[in-house]
Amino acid sequence: MEYVSIGRISTTHGLDGTLLIRHNLGNKNAFRNIPHIFVEVRRESYIPYFIEEKKGMTEDEILLRLDDVHTVEAAKNLTGKNIYIEEERYAQMKPKGATVNMIGFSVTDKKAGLLGTIEDLFETPGQVLATVRYKDKEVIVPLIDATIVAIDGARRAITVDLPEGLLDVYLG
Repeated sequence: MEYVSIGRISTTHGLDGTLLIRHNLGNKNAFRNIPHIFVEVRRESYIPYFIEEKKGMTEDEILLRLDDVHTVEAAKNLTGKNIYIEEERYAQMKPKGATVNMIGFSVTDKKAGLLGTIEDLFETPGQVLATVRYKDKEVIVPLIDATIVAIDGARRAITVDLPEGLLDVYLG
């Protein structure tokens, strides 16, 4: 089964194990049809949690009470963890403003050749940044119109034209 990252557990809320979730679904009511989430407790180890209660706060924040998480201590063990849903469910939702989940896509630069695969994505105002492991170094690649040459969803590949000297910053 494939999973799509939809956010992160920010902090606890109250004393009953309620969690504040920051998500990228772009809708206050996005969790209406999500019965459960997967929490990445360790790298690529996803534990399912059924949602007992939900309360949308803003377009990118929601309060959740999860099954088997009824104390502050249990909730604190989950803070900072990424949350996921199944790829099929994500595709049905088509969140506004969300890009295709490109984690695992290979990244090739026009000059440097194959850089590696995308390990993580970060959204900042105006751009999406991808982390790629290149020559045993973590490299941050901006995924913006000015750098993207082509995206091949079927081959899970992105071709970029990085600014002169960007890779040298990480390798030097």
